[in-house]
Amino acid sequence: MQSSLGQRKENFIYVGIDLHKETHTAVILNCWNEKLGEITFENKTSGFPKLVRKVSWYLSENLTPVYGLENAYGYGRALAVWLLEHEYIVKDVNTSQRSEKNLLKHDQSACLLRVAARQLYLLLEILKILYLRELS
Repeated sequence: MQSSLGQRKENFIYVGIDLHKETHTAVILNCWNEKLGEITFENKTSGFPKLVRKVSWYLSENLTPVYGLENAYGYGRALAVWLLEHEYIVKDVNTSQRSEKNLLKHDQSACLLRVAARQLYLLLEILKILYLRELS
């Protein structure tokens, strides 16, 4: 199956980020919803490269990271701007669709990422449909 970016979903890894005032926690998933890694980093511009370095451990030449930010309180604005300035794909995760997070309170970041990855994939599919409609 292809995404709206014209690539197979297997060509992406999904990075769901739970944003907080002082630190952020990111969980990295592949397209099969398998957890690859997790990292907590400071909510400072100096901490953002740590995230990118961790994500890069899981990249090959065929993989592109997609960052999903749950930005309910605005704590992720600086990170979103930084990622966009570095030409990464960044998507906002709708916090009203996170009900699954409450099922696994002991592993909230991993659960959030699963929700974020599904939302990112669905968003890419919707964009593909809209793009195909514009072509016809």
